[in-house]
Amino acid sequence: MAERKISVIGLGGVGSILINFLSRYLNWVKDDSYTITLIDGDEYEEKNLLRQEFTIFTNKAEAKREELQAKFPNIVFECVNEHISEDNLYKLDSSDTIFICVDNHTTRALLNGYAKMRDNLVVISGGNEYTDGNVQIYARFGGKDVTPDLAAYHPEIATPSDKHPDEMSCEELHSSSPQLLFTNMSVATLMLWAYYSTFVSHSVGVSEIYFDMITMKVDCKIRQIK
Repeated sequence: MAERKISVIGLGGVGSILINFLSRYLNWVKDDSYTITLIDGDEYEEKNLLRQEFTIFTNKAEAKREELQAKFPNIVFECVNEHISEDNLYKLDSSDTIFICVDNHTTRALLNGYAKMRDNLVVISGGNEYTDGNVQIYARFGGKDVTPDLAAYHPEIATPSDKHPDEMSCEELHSSSPQLLFTNMSVATLMLWAYYSTFVSHSVGVSEIYFDMITMKVDCKIRQIK
């Protein structure tokens, strides 16, 4: 039995949905042992109830750890009640999988750079606008890229124009773009598809998935390392 360690960064609209279903699956698989680290510096508020799953108003990482540990005893849950930053990146060092569930390109760029320094790591990053979104899979095995990194086809990640959450004012933090529950659910589901494909089916042939709820289309990109 292998010891597997997963980090989930961001427990808002996408992350709070993803972690519930991921935990239910892993709790009953029983092929490996799992430790999941939950990372988020924000707190759940009443306004979040429209599209986020939680049980108490407190730090998101702490709230989800308390809730999930009671429901899924076969998994060890840990929490980091901070935004991921240069100062706490070391807390990801034992992870073999990182789920990025944030709406911040500066954070994605930070994690993309971190992943490049790891020999073996799979990063699954999801994001969305109101009715469309995408999921990226960045895999490194044996010190080599198996799929393109997060910034390879996304200049907004390569040179982000937004701020890190720790640099934002309270007004900026509370003025995020509107989000739709159904879109968040779609991103979370596709991120779980990516996890299953990579670790259960052992396939990393797809590097990016796009979807649009209005046109009812899903498009997979198979991109090769040049």
